[in-house]
Amino acid sequence: MKKVLALVLAAVICALGFGACSGGKTYSDLSVIEGVKLGSEVYGIAFRTGSDMVQKVDEITAELFADGSMKALADKYGLTDGLVEDFIPSDDHGEPMAESDYEYIKSKGVMVVGITNFEPINYKDENGEWTGFDTEYARMVGEKLGVEVEFKQIVWGNKEMELQSKSIDCIWNGMTVTDAIKNAADVTGAYLTNYQVVVVKDAQTYDSLESLAGKTIVAESGSAGENAVKADEYLSQNYKPVEAQSNALLEVQSGSADACVIDYIMANSMLGE
Repeated sequence: MKKVLALVLAAVICALGFGACSGGKTYSDLSVIEGVKLGSEVYGIAFRTGSDMVQKVDEITAELFADGSMKALADKYGLTDGLVEDFIPSDDHGEPMAESDYEYIKSKGVMVVGITNFEPINYKDENGEWTGFDTEYARMVGEKLGVEVEFKQIVWGNKEMELQSKSIDCIWNGMTVTDAIKNAADVTGAYLTNYQVVVVKDAQTYDSLESLAGKTIVAESGSAGENAVKADEYLSQNYKPVEAQSNALLEVQSGSADACVIDYIMANSMLGE
C-alpha cells in the first residue's frame, strides 16, 4: 500500500507542475549502471505512410541545421553531444497518399503532435506549458509551415494507431527509428543520437545486467527501452511494461521495480548523470 501511495503522490506532484518531474533532479537516489549501454539509436519524426510532410519537414530541418538553430537548441537543453553531425534527409518513402497530408494539415491550420512526458524532449514547465527540445523544434517547423502546433499526450504503445486514425498528425517525441515504425509510417531524417541505460536504486547490489536476473524490470511499452529489455537474457526474465518512461522511474524510486531501462537523454536530464 505504501508503494502505491508513493506512486500516486509522485504522479500528483508531476501533474500539478511542482517541478518533481522536470528540471529538479528529484531522482538523486537513483543511478545509472556504469558501463552499460544498450544499443545505439537515432531519433526521427513519423508521419503517415506516403505523407508529403516528411519532405517538407526535412527541408526545414536542413535549414535549421544550416543556420545554427538546431545547435543553439541542443545547447539549451544539454543535448549538444547527441546532435547528428550532418543532417541527411530521408529518401525512404512509401507510395504518395491520394490526398496531400500537407494540404490536410494546412486546411486545419494546426499540426497535432503526439508526445509523452519525456524530459528534456517534451515536458511541462512550472506554468504547466509544454517545453523541451522537440517542443521548440516542432514550433519552429510549424512557424515555417504557417500552422499552429498542438501537443497531444498519448500512450506510446498506441502511437501508430493514433497516427493512422488521424488523432495526431505526427509522432515527434524522441522517437527511435526502428524497422517497426518504418513499416507503419514514413520517417524523417535523423536529428539526434541516443542509447538505452539501466537505472537502479541500489547501485551496490545491482551493478551489472547479470545482477538483475529475475528481478523486476520496467520500461515504457512500445519503446526502444522495451526492445532492449526483451533482447537481453537477464532483463527479460521478469519484465513489466509501463505507460511512460517517467512511470518507469517512479516504479524504481518507490521500490515497485528493481530497475528500469530508459533513454540516456532522459536519464541525463532527470538524474543529472
